[in-house]
Amino acid sequence: MIKNAYLSIKKNIGKTLILFILMCIITNLVIAGLSIQNATSKSMEQVRTSLGSEVTLSYNMRNMMKGREKGEALDATIQPMTIEMADSLKELQYVDHYNYMVNTSVSSDDIEPVKTNELEESTEPKKQMPPVSQSRMLDQNDFTVVGYTTMAYVSEFTKENYVLKSGRLLTEKDNQTKNCVIEVNLANDNDLKVGSTFQVIATHDDEEISETLKVVGIYEVETTSQMGGMMSNRQNPINQIYTSLKTAQKLNNSTTDISSATYYLDDPEHINEFKELAQSKKIIDFDIYTLDANDHSYQRSISSLENMQSFATIFLWIVIITGSFILCLVLILTLRHRFYEFGVFLSLGQSKLKIILQQLIEIGIVFSLAFALSLGTGKMVSNVMSSILENSQNQQEQPKMEISDNEKQTLSSNDKFKEKTIFDKAMQAPTDTALDVSLTTETILQLVQITGLICIVSIILPSVYILRLSPREILIRKEM
Repeated sequence: MIKNAYLSIKKNIGKTLILFILMCIITNLVIAGLSIQNATSKSMEQVRTSLGSEVTLSYNMRNMMKGREKGEALDATIQPMTIEMADSLKELQYVDHYNYMVNTSVSSDDIEPVKTNELEESTEPKKQMPPVSQSRMLDQNDFTVVGYTTMAYVSEFTKENYVLKSGRLLTEKDNQTKNCVIEVNLANDNDLKVGSTFQVIATHDDEEISETLKVVGIYEVETTSQMGGMMSNRQNPINQIYTSLKTAQKLNNSTTDISSATYYLDDPEHINEFKELAQSKKIIDFDIYTLDANDHSYQRSISSLENMQSFATIFLWIVIITGSFILCLVLILTLRHRFYEFGVFLSLGQSKLKIILQQLIEIGIVFSLAFALSLGTGKMVSNVMSSILENSQNQQEQPKMEISDNEKQTLSSNDKFKEKTIFDKAMQAPTDTALDVSLTTETILQLVQITGLICIVSIILPSVYILRLSPREILIRKEM
């Protein structure tokens, strides 16, 4: 069979060359589809891992405003969030970790805040200031104390917007202590270091609550989005003091209330399931409170990748079906010219199975050569297709801006130099790392399976069409 297959390939070199070119094209297109499909699958997993899975129990401001009477103060409609409410969710399925938070405004006679604006330095005695409401009086507090169950999951630190410079962050073991973490500029202005102590004071209904805090860590604000909207010293993140949850609750004059609770799930895909489980907890009134996943960026990223994966899957199926159909037609035309050969083999007693196996060997030899070549060219085809998808995606995401005619001419002339040729795109991988179309062992194995299936289907169908005839019928139809 092997010898006959080799002689047949050698004899029909023109038809073999056509099959080789056709199989190279099909194999390259299959590689492109598989590479993009596998790349988007890996990217979706990376996006799920990198974006995290935080769900925060907080106030539903929209519903609170709807339930407010005209002219009624907002704080009159607020019902405090309690630890009992938050604890009812921490043991639910999918929850890996949790973190409670309390913040309150304080002042201090021991340390000075980092001034936010010149008005804060006014030397006028407070008795000469006009009367203000209680909410406005909160601005006279220069510091904000923020208490957490643990600082291990505070987003500003995990995202490295705030960076620890000395000491350590607070953990759950600090809950029974008066330890705190402060910003480096606040520490420098007040000659504080790790081990220093200072007193803060909170005022509630004309009653003062004081706590002496010990510095165990000093951090630095690297980046922040709060600077532009600051109106007072206490809104300045540099004047923010991190403490244990228990210390912050005491300064807030409540051992049961918290400001918010954050739950860290095992996977962002479980957010909706977690919300459904949480709805069953009757202790929480979800007309007042809401579970905010803040997963808008995750949904946008996943949606874009899912669209690309769907395109790759559809493209792959089109290649498989079309490739099989075209190969079948070519092989049918080829085999029709070999009626006499098949008739002689059958007359000599050779089984139909061996004849089919010979055809598979012939196709296998051609496929092996096409496969080897495609491993080199398939990467370039994948790069071209990924670049096209990337450009299409960027054009959809970028907002359209109106530009003048002169700017259009300038951009048009620049584009002539910047526009990449197909060859450039083929030799260079896409800039978007989410579209890494590198050939992997998994991709190569999938390629072998798919192209092998195409070859088998393309041989069996034409062979069945011809070999269903008897040797006499085949010889009658021999090529003239």
